[in-house]
Amino acid sequence: MSSRSCSLPPALAALGVAALVSLPGQARADERFAVSGGVSLSLSFGQKLAFGLGADLRAAVLLDGSQPGGYSTGNMGFGPFAQATWLNFSAGRFAAGLHGGSDISDDFDNNAYSIDGEFGWTYRTRYSDELPGQHGLHVGAMTTLFSPLGLELSARAAIPLSGEPFVPEGTFGAGLRFPPPFGVRFRPIVGRPLRTADGVVLPPALGLGPAVSAPARLDCATRAALAGAWLDSARAECGSIPAFLALARDLAAVGAPASLVARALAALGDEVRHTARCSEIASALAGWRLGPALLPPPAARDAGRQAALVRMALEAWHDGCLGEGAAATRARRSLAGAKDAGVCAALGEIARDEALHAELGWRVLAYCLAEGGREVREAVGDVMTGPAPAPPRDDAEVEGERKELRAFGQLPRAEADAAWDETWAAARRDGERMLVG
Repeated sequence: MSSRSCSLPPALAALGVAALVSLPGQARADERFAVSGGVSLSLSFGQKLAFGLGADLRAAVLLDGSQPGGYSTGNMGFGPFAQATWLNFSAGRFAAGLHGGSDISDDFDNNAYSIDGEFGWTYRTRYSDELPGQHGLHVGAMTTLFSPLGLELSARAAIPLSGEPFVPEGTFGAGLRFPPPFGVRFRPIVGRPLRTADGVVLPPALGLGPAVSAPARLDCATRAALAGAWLDSARAECGSIPAFLALARDLAAVGAPASLVARALAALGDEVRHTARCSEIASALAGWRLGPALLPPPAARDAGRQAALVRMALEAWHDGCLGEGAAATRARRSLAGAKDAGVCAALGEIARDEALHAELGWRVLAYCLAEGGREVREAVGDVMTGPAPAPPRDDAEVEGERKELRAFGQLPRAEADAAWDETWAAARRDGERMLVG
């Protein structure tokens, strides 16, 4: 299969923009609303054999705590849909109604399957004097495999309610969809996440145009999986940009030394570079320019200085000492087996910068302990001396030949877990020493 046939199609740009419709002005982790767009080719039969070129847009309210970007399995949802299909370049079919369904994979898997049923109204315009326009009932179902672009198969039927002849029409279709109907499953973050009052959020991804560089010479499945993994990394790095901006703001608000504020702003600049690096790798692999959208920083929400010191101390421990420490360790381990020049450059830069960000986390923690007194010390002591947190789990190990995956910076799960365990053991030891001191 040629590299051109494997690259992501131009329709991704428009569909990526459509995904932004679901974003509120202020990013929230509990948004339970997803928007999905698709394009397809179809074959209709019944009253007349017809080829079709169609577009579909649907929204879904997600149920049972499912969130776009959440870590739960089995996202479920329902909502409105609208379709338009050009039949034999001479007539059109339009449909609108309600759809509902769920993901049916049972793991955190980029290759997430979903099944979605449809019911509503349809209208086909005039084919000829013998086949005038008709209203009808629309029923259908589709299944989507997302890896990371949605590959869609559909079966639909139109039951006439007006006009002659009374002959139902059936349609089979295949196409592409982005994002999935019930939200994208994101990888848990290793590093500093963007925290809001409602939880952690990740930026959405956009298709921006054809890639300048040629895709790597890999099979389609491996290349798609690697592109998805690096795009997830770009989104996580992009989420750290407003997180560091909020950290600099909060440090200034509690009267922290100017050197800490300056280092937080410098880390923000590092994350801008990391986002660009990861996006470039994802784009080269996908054959399409991909990148995350920048989200605003969360609003200041602390009741007072003491509450801010407690929160910042806990975030410094979780996001800086542990999260960014683990990101640095993981990048170093990934670099050891990487062969691609762009991947090596990105991992070397990330390993160096994330180690500095982890050091900043320790400095912020020390400041909060010194300023916050017993309340901060007890809050941090509880999490440091508690049970070891489980390592962040990627959605799934990237499928493909291990040699190729290592060449593009992907660690097996066992090594990723080992990087986390190594960071946790060292951080707990140093943290307990800090508390005693």
